[in-house]
Amino acid sequence: MSLMVWDNTLALGVQAMDGEHKELLALMNKIHDGFLAGAVVNDTVARLGAACARHFADEEAFMQSIAYPELNVHKLLHKQLLEKYAHHAGAIKAGGGKANEAFFSFLKLWLVSHIKGIDAKYAAHSRGAGR
Repeated sequence: MSLMVWDNTLALGVQAMDGEHKELLALMNKIHDGFLAGAVVNDTVARLGAACARHFADEEAFMQSIAYPELNVHKLLHKQLLEKYAHHAGAIKAGGGKANEAFFSFLKLWLVSHIKGIDAKYAAHSRGAGR
């Protein structure tokens, strides 16, 4: 059973970012599948953390390319998300590599609120900038 399923309400209309968001969701679902199977998920948690860091860097480069006025605020949000992610990843590692419900609540809230709320703003700006 998937943690979340991609649907068009998550699409920004920025092809590269939508593709990366789908990749992040696939990794989240892989962790969730491991959780349900009782598996150790440290490696996949680390892969998701690295993918998030790469995605945030790509997203920030895109925002810079479209002269997005809220880039610095968005960068701060990314930093905070990575810090929270690191906290959860550390707790999973300390717990023998077993994920927990708090981690999945964090992932769902992050994915939905960040994409639909925060990322949607730069997507709208990019459409206005003719991208």
